[in-house]
Amino acid sequence: MRLIFVRHGQTIYNVELRYQGHTDSELSELGRQQAIKVAERLRDEDVAAVYSSDLRRAGETAEIIARFHGLPVEADDLLRECAFGDWEGLTVAEIRDAYPELYQSYLEDSVKHRAPNGERLESLVQRVGEAVDRIVGRHPDDIVVIVGHGGTIHAFICHALGASLYSFRKIRLDNCSVTVFSLDADGRWLLEALNDTCHLE
Repeated sequence: MRLIFVRHGQTIYNVELRYQGHTDSELSELGRQQAIKVAERLRDEDVAAVYSSDLRRAGETAEIIARFHGLPVEADDLLRECAFGDWEGLTVAEIRDAYPELYQSYLEDSVKHRAPNGERLESLVQRVGEAVDRIVGRHPDDIVVIVGHGGTIHAFICHALGASLYSFRKIRLDNCSVTVFSLDADGRWLLEALNDTCHLE
């Protein structure tokens, strides 16, 4: 089995450096162009299914990809971005001003510290792992595209590789990048590609 993870296209919130989390922001015009480019990149893959976070930015990206394969998009709220609680909708500058000590602590240790009313990384990893396990059960021998968020893909990387949660802030994942995992005969996840953006150049 192969899982092709795609981070959603650029959003208005991305441009404005706002925390999105579960906030249902939409793609920018560039984000839609990025989604078309990644869809063209994946058009020759023998994709059996396309899954997506139920948030609009991921769903719209997934629909553009799925159109090339004549497939529906199956939305799953377990594939959502990490929830950022009271920080959602705020810019980085606004968060720094309103929560200077907490935000600095979060940047230094996002495992121990989080936004007020935000989600713990352990919870994110657990729910993304559950979602992927369910997808694998349905498509054990297929190629499947999963469109999610930076947090979604970071979480699966940690889950699949047994990496520390402290790896989260050390892995770059650009909008509409492709990250690929394959499942070998021994049930091990193998990382084939990480943050591949050659199709956007």
